[in-house]
Amino acid sequence: MKKYKIIFMLAFITGAFGLIASCNESDLEKTNPNQLSPETFFQTSTQLAAAANSVYAYLQDTGNYGRYQFYINDNVSGENYAAGNLEADKVQMINRDVDEANNGNNQYWQQNYQGIGRANFLIANEANISSDLSSSEVQGRLGEARFLRGFYYFNIVTKYGEAPLQTDLEFIPGGRSKSSVEAIYDNIVTDLQFAAANLPAKGAQEVGRATSGAAWGLLGKVLLQRGDAAGAKSALANVTGYTLIDDYRENFTAENEHNDESLFEVNYDESTGGGDSWNQNGLGNSETTFRAMEYSGWYNVKPSQALLDEYEDGDTRFAANFYSIDDSNNGTMTNTYNNGTQTFVSGGIGPDDNPSWRKYQNLDNRGSETTDSGINARVLRYADVLLMKAEAEIRSGGTESVALGFLNEVRARASVSLPPVSVSGTQAILDAIEHERMVELAGEQSRWLDLKRFHNDTYLLPIPNIELQANTNL
Repeated sequence: MKKYKIIFMLAFITGAFGLIASCNESDLEKTNPNQLSPETFFQTSTQLAAAANSVYAYLQDTGNYGRYQFYINDNVSGENYAAGNLEADKVQMINRDVDEANNGNNQYWQQNYQGIGRANFLIANEANISSDLSSSEVQGRLGEARFLRGFYYFNIVTKYGEAPLQTDLEFIPGGRSKSSVEAIYDNIVTDLQFAAANLPAKGAQEVGRATSGAAWGLLGKVLLQRGDAAGAKSALANVTGYTLIDDYRENFTAENEHNDESLFEVNYDESTGGGDSWNQNGLGNSETTFRAMEYSGWYNVKPSQALLDEYEDGDTRFAANFYSIDDSNNGTMTNTYNNGTQTFVSGGIGPDDNPSWRKYQNLDNRGSETTDSGINARVLRYADVLLMKAEAEIRSGGTESVALGFLNEVRARASVSLPPVSVSGTQAILDAIEHERMVELAGEQSRWLDLKRFHNDTYLLPIPNIELQANTNL
């Protein structure tokens, strides 16, 4: 059920930041007498909340979870293959041959940095926030901004490596030069530590906003990705009050959002309409995502054979994640998960009869997909936290039985017929964790980061031409 809709109200924020590394100082200094200025805006709870809301906007957009967040991660990681009329920029991602003119890469870079710009605007104006507002409210809103800035920068550093690091509103002629990977990670960790200390817990926070649990969980993920397993173990120990829900499939439907397993989601709401979905650009003019239509409406991509082969016999997550041909039903596409009550004619599933994506799809409840899906993107779930706990435990030299306990807790939910993992030795346990992450988190934009940790995958996206042309210091 939708209980919170992100609303964007700040005209002076909307236009202030393009690519933050190359924004124009004169644009930042223009003043419209008919609008509130930054110095006079932060006077009420409504205004402060609006500033925080605006930082969330770019998570919803086409450069992020509206479209390219899942394409970039799922395609580059090898979870997808091109099944339909897949556009060239997305084929480049599958081939790991992304060039500087790639449209999706351009939008991803831009919108993560634009999100960073909005976060910087709120953080930099802390001194202008009215003293009439309570400290807990102010610190909580700043915690949201710093959580989101940390998240946006995590997207940047894991996809591009060295990149401009901006944490203020200072104008640098020509644009900022690159900062080191370590400097970017240091800033992410500092932001998330602040967020964890100042955000309310789940249940005390408005649904849809960042919480302390989300901050601890993301901090654990960041530290694990950075190679600090001991730090990740410590951070993840603070993720409390969550549990695995009984039905794995319910994590990816519109009816079961923000459940007891969810740490953080990007909100969508189909009831608001698609608006100008193709040209969102942080304006808040669309509350829907293309994820369902792209994956199982147009069938532009399908799950790779390598991914499908990871599933063991009896693993119910296969039927929860994919639609597949039921040979007993004369070659029709059958939803095996709900006992075949929803049937899809094979001629309507794209250029072949291979399994297609079911995760994040609406076809259980309707006859066809549309470009407007209101299913929230699940950014971080407790199942992911448990598997990260297992990984952090074994990588930090901890106890094998403890690591296997976390792993088998996730595995037990998948099926009573799946035997618990009982291997020994660091490498064998890491192999089992990697396998479990593949089948549990398929299509959730986790695999490319896992490849970097488990296989030292060094592939990075190129900084887009549009930024190279605007920022002469790159």
